[in-house]
Amino acid sequence: MVEVSGRMHSHLAPMRGIRQAVLEIKAADPHTALTERAVRRMVAEGTIPAVRVGRKQLINLDVLYAYLTNGSAAAAEDTTNTAGIRPVRE
Repeated sequence: MVEVSGRMHSHLAPMRGIRQAVLEIKAADPHTALTERAVRRMVAEGTIPAVRVGRKQLINLDVLYAYLTNGSAAAAEDTTNTAGIRPVRE
């Protein structure tokens, strides 16, 4: 359990900038063909969800791993634990 703002959370999503996410994957698999440009394209196309914080786009590393493992956006979205957070529709 992790305490955030006085509340206990059982799991915090491993959010990373795109560059950091690619570096972590390359550390785990030095021969990967995955590039930063490919991940940026996936984010731009909406294949991988991202959260914009200032000029940075953060992605959930678990979602990226699930997408790369299963090859589908649906599989990636199923692994997301939103803990009751829902998108606001305008």
